[in-house]
Amino acid sequence: MTHPTTLIIAALLCSTAAVGAPQEVTCESPCLCSSAHGKGRWAVKNDASTPPTDADAIQAVTPSDIFSWAAPDVHLTQESERTGIEQKWFAVTGRVVAVKVEADGDLHIALSDATGDRQGTVVCEVPLKPQWCDIRQTVFSWTPTRFPVQTSSVKRLKIASPPVITAIGKAFWDINHAPKGYCRFCGVSARGVHIDT
Repeated sequence: MTHPTTLIIAALLCSTAAVGAPQEVTCESPCLCSSAHGKGRWAVKNDASTPPTDADAIQAVTPSDIFSWAAPDVHLTQESERTGIEQKWFAVTGRVVAVKVEADGDLHIALSDATGDRQGTVVCEVPLKPQWCDIRQTVFSWTPTRFPVQTSSVKRLKIASPPVITAIGKAFWDINHAPKGYCRFCGVSARGVHIDT
């Protein structure tokens, strides 16, 4: 039997690699990192809006559904506001296939479909902010990580028992991340996550 737990996170993105010069970050604990920085449509990724109370206003999707989305029909820059599909709310359910600590202190939780073999991986980005501390502690609890953690690029963490999660949030086009095998330029700025335990 599974018992979902509701947690709050900051952004769910389709991505894999950071762009720019490496800067080392040290995470002293799940919620405290030094030399952390952010960029790349930061205001959009950290949209403070909350999910609608009407469940019918949130569309259920899988990582492979998001992976198949067409690219945006407008040119996006670092300063671009939300556009088109980025205004809509989604609930994406997937199995955690990777967890990474980024050089800016953010956590990236890679999700693939929980069942089947359809292609597509999306990334749930959890920024380094006090309001996301609970979810960061939960994510680190899936790993045998010992602190401090240092990285100047990306540090992949081992996951003992990959959970299935559902992240709820608005769509998001991430123009800084688009590695092979991951969704190009898409994702969801998430505000709620259910973790089946």
